[in-house]
Amino acid sequence: MNMCYRCVETCPWPTRRWLMSVALLIVFVFGYAMVDAAGPGTGGSRIFVADKTVGPYVLLVWAGPSPAQVGRYTVYARVNDAASGRQLREGIQVTVQAVEEATGEAMEAEANHTNAGNSLDYAAHFELPRTGNYTYAVTVAGPAGQAKVDFRDRVVPTITFGVISAIAGPFIVVIGAVVWYMLARRAEKR
Repeated sequence: MNMCYRCVETCPWPTRRWLMSVALLIVFVFGYAMVDAAGPGTGGSRIFVADKTVGPYVLLVWAGPSPAQVGRYTVYARVNDAASGRQLREGIQVTVQAVEEATGEAMEAEANHTNAGNSLDYAAHFELPRTGNYTYAVTVAGPAGQAKVDFRDRVVPTITFGVISAIAGPFIVVIGAVVWYMLARRAEKR
Protein backbone atom coordinates (compact mmCIF):
# COMPACT_ATOMS: atom_id res chain seq x y z
CA MET A 1 0.00 0.00 0.00
CA ASN A 2 1.47 3.30 -1.09
CA MET A 3 -0.25 6.01 0.99
CA CYS A 4 2.11 8.85 0.14
CA TYR A 5 1.10 8.99 -3.55
CA ARG A 6 -2.66 9.20 -2.88
CA CYS A 7 -2.85 11.61 0.03
CA VAL A 8 0.11 13.95 -0.31
CA GLU A 9 -1.68 16.82 1.43
CA THR A 10 -2.92 14.96 4.52
CA CYS A 11 -0.55 12.01 4.85
CA PRO A 12 1.34 11.91 8.19
CA TRP A 13 3.84 9.46 6.70
CA PRO A 14 7.19 10.73 5.43
CA THR A 15 7.30 11.87 1.85
CA ARG A 16 9.86 10.84 -0.73
CA ARG A 17 11.69 14.15 -0.25
CA TRP A 18 12.08 13.47 3.48
CA LEU A 19 13.27 9.92 2.83
CA MET A 20 15.79 11.22 0.31
CA SER A 21 17.08 13.75 2.86
CA VAL A 22 17.55 11.03 5.47
CA ALA A 23 19.31 8.80 2.91
CA LEU A 24 21.70 11.63 1.99
CA LEU A 25 22.38 12.33 5.66
CA ILE A 26 23.27 8.68 6.22
CA VAL A 27 25.56 8.67 3.19
CA PHE A 28 27.37 11.81 4.36
CA VAL A 29 27.72 10.60 7.96
CA PHE A 30 28.83 7.06 7.18
CA GLY A 31 30.35 7.54 3.74
CA TYR A 32 33.67 8.89 4.95
CA ALA A 33 34.22 5.85 7.17
CA MET A 34 34.19 3.50 4.18
CA VAL A 35 37.17 5.20 2.54
CA ASP A 36 40.34 3.29 3.38
CA ALA A 37 42.81 6.08 4.03
CA ALA A 38 46.48 5.21 3.87
CA GLY A 39 49.78 7.01 3.60
CA PRO A 40 51.20 10.20 5.02
CA GLY A 41 48.77 12.81 6.22
CA THR A 42 45.94 10.47 7.18
CA GLY A 43 44.85 10.80 10.77
CA GLY A 44 47.00 13.82 11.53
CA SER A 45 50.29 13.80 13.38
CA ARG A 46 51.65 14.70 16.79
CA ILE A 47 54.90 16.47 17.71
CA PHE A 48 56.93 14.65 20.37
CA VAL A 49 60.23 16.56 20.31
CA ALA A 50 59.99 20.23 19.37
CA ASP A 51 63.27 21.84 18.27
CA LYS A 52 65.31 20.30 21.07
CA THR A 53 69.09 20.73 21.05
CA VAL A 54 70.68 17.32 21.52
CA GLY A 55 74.45 17.24 21.16
CA PRO A 56 75.44 18.88 17.87
CA TYR A 57 71.90 18.81 16.42
CA VAL A 58 68.53 20.47 16.86
CA LEU A 59 65.79 17.87 16.39
CA LEU A 60 62.11 18.12 15.52
CA VAL A 61 60.40 14.72 15.79
CA TRP A 62 56.76 13.94 15.07
CA ALA A 63 54.73 10.84 14.25
CA GLY A 64 51.40 9.85 12.79
CA PRO A 65 48.68 8.92 12.59
CA SER A 66 47.47 10.42 15.82
CA PRO A 67 46.12 8.62 17.73
CA ALA A 68 48.52 5.81 16.90
CA GLN A 69 46.64 2.75 15.64
CA VAL A 70 47.50 -0.86 14.91
CA GLY A 71 49.02 -0.95 11.43
CA ARG A 72 51.15 1.64 9.67
CA TYR A 73 52.88 4.24 11.84
CA THR A 74 55.40 6.78 10.57
CA VAL A 75 58.04 8.64 12.59
CA TYR A 76 59.37 11.86 11.01
CA ALA A 77 62.49 13.83 11.92
CA ARG A 78 63.89 17.18 10.81
CA VAL A 79 67.56 17.78 11.68
CA ASN A 80 69.36 21.14 11.96
CA ASP A 81 72.96 21.88 12.83
CA ALA A 82 73.04 23.36 16.37
CA ALA A 83 75.96 25.69 15.63
CA SER A 84 74.81 27.23 12.34
CA GLY A 85 71.05 26.53 12.43
CA ARG A 86 71.34 25.14 8.89
CA GLN A 87 69.05 22.26 8.02
CA LEU A 88 70.91 19.03 7.34
CA ARG A 89 69.49 17.26 4.30
CA GLU A 90 72.35 14.89 3.51
CA GLY A 91 75.46 13.41 5.06
CA ILE A 92 73.70 12.09 8.15
CA GLN A 93 72.05 8.80 9.03
CA VAL A 94 68.75 8.75 10.92
CA THR A 95 67.48 5.49 12.42
CA VAL A 96 64.36 4.85 14.46
CA GLN A 97 63.83 1.98 16.85
CA ALA A 98 60.37 1.02 18.16
CA VAL A 99 60.11 -1.21 21.25
CA GLU A 100 56.81 -2.66 22.44
CA GLU A 101 56.98 -2.22 26.21
CA ALA A 102 54.87 -5.28 27.14
CA THR A 103 56.88 -7.83 25.15
CA GLY A 104 60.21 -6.08 24.58
CA GLU A 105 59.89 -6.76 20.85
CA ALA A 106 62.07 -4.29 18.93
CA MET A 107 61.74 -3.07 15.35
CA GLU A 108 64.25 -0.82 13.63
CA ALA A 109 63.98 1.20 10.43
CA GLU A 110 66.17 3.67 8.62
CA ALA A 111 64.56 7.06 8.12
CA ASN A 112 65.06 8.64 4.70
CA HIS A 113 63.73 11.33 2.38
CA THR A 114 61.96 8.82 0.13
CA ASN A 115 59.71 7.69 2.99
CA ALA A 116 59.02 11.33 3.90
CA GLY A 117 58.12 12.28 0.34
CA ASN A 118 60.30 15.40 0.40
CA SER A 119 63.95 16.45 0.70
CA LEU A 120 63.52 18.27 4.03
CA ASP A 121 62.45 15.49 6.39
CA TYR A 122 63.48 11.97 7.24
CA ALA A 123 60.77 9.33 7.80
CA ALA A 124 60.67 5.70 8.94
CA HIS A 125 57.63 3.44 8.53
CA PHE A 126 56.56 0.73 10.97
CA GLU A 127 53.78 -1.87 10.93
CA LEU A 128 52.65 -1.99 14.55
CA PRO A 129 51.21 -5.45 15.30
CA ARG A 130 49.38 -4.87 18.60
CA THR A 131 47.87 -2.27 20.88
CA GLY A 132 49.86 -1.06 23.88
CA ASN A 133 52.65 1.32 24.80
CA TYR A 134 55.67 1.68 22.53
CA THR A 135 58.94 3.52 23.14
CA TYR A 136 60.64 5.08 20.12
CA ALA A 137 64.30 6.09 19.90
CA VAL A 138 65.43 8.41 17.10
CA THR A 139 69.20 8.35 16.55
CA VAL A 140 71.06 10.80 14.33
CA ALA A 141 74.68 10.07 13.35
CA GLY A 142 76.82 12.36 11.23
CA PRO A 143 80.22 14.06 10.95
CA ALA A 144 79.43 16.36 13.90
CA GLY A 145 78.63 13.45 16.21
CA GLN A 146 75.65 11.48 17.44
CA ALA A 147 72.35 12.44 19.10
CA LYS A 148 69.45 10.40 20.44
CA VAL A 149 65.94 11.28 21.63
CA ASP A 150 63.22 9.02 23.01
CA PHE A 151 59.45 9.32 23.19
CA ARG A 152 56.46 7.12 24.05
CA ASP A 153 53.15 6.66 22.32
CA ARG A 154 50.13 4.47 23.03
CA VAL A 155 48.76 2.38 20.16
CA VAL A 156 44.98 1.89 20.12
CA PRO A 157 42.84 -0.51 18.07
CA THR A 158 42.00 0.60 14.55
CA ILE A 159 38.76 2.56 14.41
CA THR A 160 36.40 0.60 12.19
CA PHE A 161 33.11 1.28 10.45
CA GLY A 162 31.34 -0.79 13.12
CA VAL A 163 32.61 1.42 15.93
CA ILE A 164 31.66 4.60 14.10
CA SER A 165 28.17 3.26 13.35
CA ALA A 166 27.68 2.15 16.95
CA ILE A 167 28.49 5.66 18.12
CA ALA A 168 26.65 7.62 15.42
CA GLY A 169 23.68 5.26 14.92
CA PRO A 170 21.64 6.26 18.00
CA PHE A 171 22.09 9.95 17.18
CA ILE A 172 20.81 9.43 13.65
CA VAL A 173 17.77 7.53 14.97
CA VAL A 174 16.95 10.34 17.40
CA ILE A 175 17.40 13.01 14.72
CA GLY A 176 15.20 11.00 12.34
CA ALA A 177 12.48 10.62 14.99
CA VAL A 178 12.50 14.36 15.72
CA VAL A 179 12.27 15.23 12.01
CA TRP A 180 9.46 12.70 11.49
CA TYR A 181 7.56 14.11 14.49
CA MET A 182 7.93 17.67 13.18
CA LEU A 183 6.71 16.66 9.72
CA ALA A 184 3.76 14.77 11.18
CA ARG A 185 2.74 17.79 13.27
CA ARG A 186 3.01 20.04 10.24
CA ALA A 187 0.75 17.67 8.28
CA GLU A 188 -1.84 17.68 11.11
CA LYS A 189 -2.04 21.49 11.07
CA ARG A 190 -2.96 21.56 7.38
